[in-house]
Amino acid sequence: MSASPSCLRRCEWLAFAALLAAEFLLFDQVGAKHYTWIYPRWNDQIQYLSEAYTGFEYSRAHGLAAGLWRTLVNPTAQGTLHDFWAVLVFQVAGPSRSAALAVNMLAFLAWQGALFFAVRRVFASRALAWTSAGLLLALASPWSGIQGSTTDFRLDWLAASAMGVTLSTALLTAGFRHRGWSVVFGVAVGVTLLTRFLTGTYFVLIFAALLVWTLVGSPRGRRTGNLFIAAAAALVLAGPLMWLSRAEIVNYYWIGHFIGPESAIRNQNMGIGRSIVWLGERLANDHLGLPWLRVVALATFTLLVMACWPRKNRLAAPPGNPAGGRLAAIFLLAPALVLVLHQQKSWVVVGILLPGAVLLVLAAWNALGARLPPWTRTALAGLALGLGGGFFVQRMLVNPHTPELLVDARKVATLADAIYARARVAALPQPRVAVDHITDCLDGQVLRVVCYERQHVWVPFDMTLPISIAEAPEAEIMERLARSDFVFLADAGYVGIYPYDRQMRALHPRLRSWCDEHLRLVDQFQLFGRSMMLYQRREIPLL
Repeated sequence: MSASPSCLRRCEWLAFAALLAAEFLLFDQVGAKHYTWIYPRWNDQIQYLSEAYTGFEYSRAHGLAAGLWRTLVNPTAQGTLHDFWAVLVFQVAGPSRSAALAVNMLAFLAWQGALFFAVRRVFASRALAWTSAGLLLALASPWSGIQGSTTDFRLDWLAASAMGVTLSTALLTAGFRHRGWSVVFGVAVGVTLLTRFLTGTYFVLIFAALLVWTLVGSPRGRRTGNLFIAAAAALVLAGPLMWLSRAEIVNYYWIGHFIGPESAIRNQNMGIGRSIVWLGERLANDHLGLPWLRVVALATFTLLVMACWPRKNRLAAPPGNPAGGRLAAIFLLAPALVLVLHQQKSWVVVGILLPGAVLLVLAAWNALGARLPPWTRTALAGLALGLGGGFFVQRMLVNPHTPELLVDARKVATLADAIYARARVAALPQPRVAVDHITDCLDGQVLRVVCYERQHVWVPFDMTLPISIAEAPEAEIMERLARSDFVFLADAGYVGIYPYDRQMRALHPRLRSWCDEHLRLVDQFQLFGRSMMLYQRREIPLL
């Protein structure tokens, strides 16, 4: 006796839920633990971890509702949902890097689930839905362990996942013929905007392209009306909170990226042609990755051969569904245009193109497999799940760090513990830390997070130096040095890449002389290939 369709559907969804649970457990219990004990690297996530931890501490003091509200209305330049989700997860798991990284993985699972549901429903193919799950697991950047990956608590991966969910809901609108799903799409856009405000530039072009699409199709009035309803839903959800942060957004993106002093430092001065090549290379090499490209190339070649092979009783092609390909192209090309034209090039943000690239492949496979026997799609699903799942498991199980990095990471932890203990004994209300070069492991803002993760106490370390990556007035540098409690100096031979680093190297004899005269040298050590010295105020005990 065969199982009923409803029973098969329940079994399918239970199997998919089991897959998601297995992915989360493997990431949380194995993969993430390679990173959670190491200081938060690459600097950017320091801001977002700080906002998450202080939001949790505020919720402990004033209640969960007040803490969540504070995370939403606290003015910020980049986005406002990372700390909101983190505070919710902290309520269950406690504040830690492991819990913060769980937010990244949950975002990936949300994209994977939304895409699975949308593909299964729109393309009417269970096999292609499972193929989508495997295709996401085969992506390189989520499991790379570097900037913008799931082990880096910053907005890049959260924004890419939110864009993936948004594209999946767009697929469910049936070309904006379905009003309910159009509203859901608008809500997803709003959530993506609040996740990362910068996505607003992408959505301007996306909505412009969607408007043209709805105006040239039928029924024109209903589709265009639903698109405007979606835009209104997004505006109602995201507009007020973005308005609260308008000054920070302008200062960070307009002044910082285009007219401020740091904009010239970060501008790579690429032309249009070079920018296009750069974008393609970064997308293919850093985000899609060789395993993903191999899976796509092998499956596409096989489907093409089978589709062209002469065969009797060939299946009649079912009605096509071009919406998937059109939406994928829009969500791929609109952000790509922004990234090509932007004067500052960051390979990390290129991950925003992943949802469009993945759906474009799925739409092509759906079209290629339309006239082939059903077993071909099943084989495709098996290929994607097998190779994608194997790649994911391998990335979770292998420790990616070199022995040298592990040694230096332990030194950073030891230094943080020592400074924390001395600051507590000396009863310093706001320990002030100066560093003579740009670093992601020693300055005051890093020590706040490291000490919170290790000691579970938020100490408001003040980063007296550096001020920025640009040069600063020499008088201001010396004034900030004079009021510092702890000072890190690199040896005179170390030269960094930023103007601040080069300025401080030129000032090194003066800085060293001042520290020797006014402070106490308490430690000398090697860290990441450079000789370092730690000074502190003489009245602070050594312990």
